[in-house]
Amino acid sequence: MARKWWAGITLAAGMFVVSSVSVHAQEFSTKLSGFQEVGGLGAGETGAILSPGEASLKLTLDKDAQKITYTLTYSFPSTSNVTQSHIHFGKEHVAGNIMVYFCVGTGVTPPPAPAAIPPACPASAGTVTGTITPQDVTAKAAAQNIPAGDFAALVAAIESNTAYANIHTTAFPAGELRGQIHRVRPRHNGDKDDKNDRGDDHHDH
Repeated sequence: MARKWWAGITLAAGMFVVSSVSVHAQEFSTKLSGFQEVGGLGAGETGAILSPGEASLKLTLDKDAQKITYTLTYSFPSTSNVTQSHIHFGKEHVAGNIMVYFCVGTGVTPPPAPAAIPPACPASAGTVTGTITPQDVTAKAAAQNIPAGDFAALVAAIESNTAYANIHTTAFPAGELRGQIHRVRPRHNGDKDDKNDRGDDHHDH
């Protein structure tokens, strides 16, 4: 009897831990398009790109566990191959430095250690999944006061709508698709549509 009682307590505790993780997790998303792209910093700026490519990104942030899981899906014409994809630090229509990598293509130098080597980017279409931890925050945004490994800064950028995802290609090395990352708001009964759920363009004023 005592053993069954203890098993029940253990099971209940395990269920509580699982439920607490799901409660604290936050969902973010975006749809990437060439209309949102501006290119790189300084002389690298291109302005918007009339691109036939399509992409979407979903993030699940668990601040307690200090990790972000992501799913990036994209499709391009076969004439344009993906070289790399990142999260950058910047407001809408403003270029910023790289904070973390989603994937890298053939011949692209991955972020330096101790960051893990990102997954390979599918050439023209596919889905990339992975997990971002503090070690994956690069030093490339140091000029914007984000040192390597600063996971709290990455979280602050995402939660304040100051992070964007983009995809670089052989056709547009400075960036072909871009989308500002926003929190996904839960649907309520009677909601016909939710722009944040779809990751559509969203403007801050």
